[in-house]
Amino acid sequence: MKASRIRMGTIVACMVAILLGGLVRVVVGQNAITWDRVGTKTVDYTIDRDVIDLKDSPVAYNALKLKVDQGTITIHKATVHFANGGTEDIKLPDVLTEDNDGQFIDLKGNQRKITKIVFWYDTKSSNKEKAIVEVWARK
Repeated sequence: MKASRIRMGTIVACMVAILLGGLVRVVVGQNAITWDRVGTKTVDYTIDRDVIDLKDSPVAYNALKLKVDQGTITIHKATVHFANGGTEDIKLPDVLTEDNDGQFIDLKGNQRKITKIVFWYDTKSSNKEKAIVEVWARK
């Protein structure tokens, strides 16, 4: 009886170890997806054209997101330029605030080398501060 309990305990311990080993692999795989802040810009009150330059970055990305601080921005147009010469106009909400920023923008073609991102936008603020936009890219 005692020997069967020991064997059962050993079997349970082995099963737990196998399950935990599988979970560790999943967590490691999820940690491989990371976000890089690729640029920060302060947006003017009039229509502003800003360029986030990534031409020296060796990293390929598959998605973007924007974070807005200190105000509201009106997006007129946003275009991603790729190393192969292609471009992609990305769809964003017309107005971004701290409350609705952070939306994922999946890029077509999976992971692609970005050379620059061009924004045409302006800011509106009730506290007279210009909005600050952070651009994040997912590996």
